[in-house]
Amino acid sequence: MFQFAIARLYDLSVAALGNKDLQPEAQKLQGIIARADFTTAKAGVAGTKFILEKLYGYGGSPRKPLLPADPVSAESLWQHPHVVDLIQVERELSGKSLST
Repeated sequence: MFQFAIARLYDLSVAALGNKDLQPEAQKLQGIIARADFTTAKAGVAGTKFILEKLYGYGGSPRKPLLPADPVSAESLWQHPHVVDLIQVERELSGKSLST
């Protein structure tokens, strides 16, 4: 879902093997991704699909028997600081303005 941030983390991690000065940046990005992943995972499939819909315009509701995300919970997830931090990183790395 956050392909630019994850690709950047991979690149930093590989580069840090030869240059330990890059390790703090990689660890910081890993923390941002991990916190957002933890927060999003608690929202389940419906929450993940809600974020996909908000960011990229696709995702929609999960297939039955799963229920769609409750609008209040979904908006709370979208505004959660962990998710907001990762969306900001993704926007910066992609060079694009993702949907808000």
